Amino acid sequence: MAQPLTFQALPSREHVLSSAENFVLYVLLEAIAEGGAGARLPLNLGVVLDRSGSMYDERRLEFVVEAVKFLVDNLNPDDKVTVVAFADKAQVLTSGAATDKAGTKRAIDDIDLLEIGGGTQMALGMRAAIDEVRKNLTPQRLNRVLVLTDGQTYEEMACVDLVRQNPDIQFSAMGVGVEFNDKLLQRISQDSGGKYHFISDSNVIPSIFEDELTGLRAVSVRNGRIDVVLSQGVQIREAFRASPEIYPLGEPLVGAERNVSYQIGDLEAGVPASVLVTLVLPPRKPGAVRIAQSTFHYQVPGSDEQSVALDVTVDYTLDRTLTSKVSGRVMNLVDQVSIAKLQSKAEEELKAGNVDRATRLLNNAIVGTQRLGNVKATQALTGLMDQIQQTQNLGSKAAKTTMLNANAAVRKTQMLDQSILKDFKPE
Repeated sequence: MAQPLTFQALPSREHVLSSAENFVLYVLLEAIAEGGAGARLPLNLGVVLDRSGSMYDERRLEFVVEAVKFLVDNLNPDDKVTVVAFADKAQVLTSGAATDKAGTKRAIDDIDLLEIGGGTQMALGMRAAIDEVRKNLTPQRLNRVLVLTDGQTYEEMACVDLVRQNPDIQFSAMGVGVEFNDKLLQRISQDSGGKYHFISDSNVIPSIFEDELTGLRAVSVRNGRIDVVLSQGVQIREAFRASPEIYPLGEPLVGAERNVSYQIGDLEAGVPASVLVTLVLPPRKPGAVRIAQSTFHYQVPGSDEQSVALDVTVDYTLDRTLTSKVSGRVMNLVDQVSIAKLQSKAEEELKAGNVDRATRLLNNAIVGTQRLGNVKATQALTGLMDQIQQTQNLGSKAAKTTMLNANAAVRKTQMLDQSILKDFKPE
């Protein structure tokens, strides 16, 4: 039976210097699901909507209502949907099969009539949606909660705990404006394998919901997980999710048997899902050496867990000319990850008031995006640099918006044409 996906391990170099101490090697572990791997699963959605007082600014609530009604119109009769509104309290607007679309939309239209206060208690809204989603929870459905907010919430750790306590549900988080906690929403989505969206302009809210629905319809492989077993003497320095978005995967927790796992979540057909690990290798005698074994575990809708395993091998050599040859695809992603790290560090320096350090880091990031030809990221970072030079801080709404736009642009993996990568030369 043909595999419903491809899984590969691409080292940055096929040849490693035998005499080198602590030789650094990057390895890209990448899975790509084929289209039509299994029947489309019905959806089990919970939609959590902030209805605090600030949602009336910039017609945010109006666009949210439009977006959720679009979502309802495009659900199938076998899909399940719950809509929850929250402020100081949470209230379920509608829950059940997506058959009475007119009734569901009427309930959504009445969201501004609810007596639920004007604050922001996101955990209450999440908990109410989770309770409803769990009533229909099954491996035969795609179980996801969509959370949209425009403000700082009380009890932030309660939101994180809810994600941790419900590993069988994915969470996508959407932040509107500039007052929400972007780090919290990123953590919610990253920890569960969902998506994070920064929405600077309220009128794009419907298109973000459309993107979420399109992505759910395209899922053909579920519950992806990459396991890595290291050979003796090999260490992992760090690991990043490399596509479709870039973010750190935390400290590598290598067990006693020298293994580590990375949750990948659901895979949309044709969209690479990859992890970039930085390995530190010990010296070895010349010859082919297995430095790790990697296994991708997954489920195709309607079947039990499956897996595909492969060895990660390199050739140790004394010939330095061989070790200078690199993989253009891997090193391009290494550069994109490095730029994301620079942007993140610059943001930290700005918040600490270290404008000069932040400026130097952003300059380096801009040089990198220009070299890679990433026009969107270059424009976003240049705009952030201009804001910093004008204001010397991130206090204004314009500066915060620019910073969040830059973060989003840099995090999105740029997939380059293979003809460009074949001549890639690292600096």
